[in-house]
Amino acid sequence: MTPLLLVLGCIATMFAAAMASGKPGRAVADTALLVFLIGIIAIADLVLSFFVDTGNAADFAAVGCAASFALDSVYGLMAPERQRQRDKMLRRLMKRRA
Repeated sequence: MTPLLLVLGCIATMFAAAMASGKPGRAVADTALLVFLIGIIAIADLVLSFFVDTGNAADFAAVGCAASFALDSVYGLMAPERQRQRDKMLRRLMKRRA
């Protein structure tokens, strides 16, 4: 229950930071990416649990990913130029794939 609350707190922080900067779409995209990452972590934990005792490793990994996204969004408020560079790189990557 505690990892769930920590992840939800990080998501709330991401949305609060995005609303403060006026770009809530970034928080939605980061949340969608976080959901995929947590799914990958869950699948990896399921597979590894057949061979070794993973304990709470998946919980720690999920909270770590959520915390990194929350810190990235808060840092984006303090350093908007870095966020613009990230957006440019993502646009270039998406154009290459199209």
